[in-house]
Amino acid sequence: MMPAEEMQNIAAGRAHTYSILAMLYAAPPTAELAAMVRAGGLAPEGGSALSAAADALTEAFRNDAAQGLPDSDLVAEHTRLFVLPSGVVPHESYYLDDSHRLGGHATVAVQRYYEAAGTQTTSTCLELADHMGVELEFMKFLCDIERQFWQEPNPEGLQRCLDFQAGFLDGHLLRWHKTLCERVQGDTSLDIYRALARLTLEFLEAERTFVPDLTESIRSEWRTACVSES
Repeated sequence: MMPAEEMQNIAAGRAHTYSILAMLYAAPPTAELAAMVRAGGLAPEGGSALSAAADALTEAFRNDAAQGLPDSDLVAEHTRLFVLPSGVVPHESYYLDDSHRLGGHATVAVQRYYEAAGTQTTSTCLELADHMGVELEFMKFLCDIERQFWQEPNPEGLQRCLDFQAGFLDGHLLRWHKTLCERVQGDTSLDIYRALARLTLEFLEAERTFVPDLTESIRSEWRTACVSES
């Protein structure tokens, strides 16, 4: 396994990517966020497909700025895609509930997962717990906690944190992200949102392998250390 300091950096980088994706699903990009992306502020760890997807989002922001795309167009497209009932409906319950009912058992299960991990949505949050932006923000929260456990270090806390990450990916995000992203790619008229969907797909598919592998690696080291001490 890599040194703890390098693992801290990887956890911080993953948290950064989750944060940017979460913000772009939650609201139209602010001027500050758009400037950061255009400056190359997206550099996720991973293979060439993931890097290419990050570059595509950066290039989309640069092209739209160069062409003078009005902010109102971004706001309108975000609203059409992610807010209006006729859009892609970025809620887990819509894709996993047989009746496509928002706020049903799927939403409750997500909320309970948040509470089990020691976090709660704030009273100012306007979205249901199973909104894509909220779920991505939760993963950002877990990656931040992971980074702290690498720094301390705290193997037991780290194992528990990674278990939460793996469980949430397997039980929630990875069960519906692909369908949502494919709908965005097929429905949007703007390259920014097409690139957002592509990056979301590539990043979460990378997480599908990375998190369980890291979790098992930590668990194996923990078992080995316990046997050695005995």
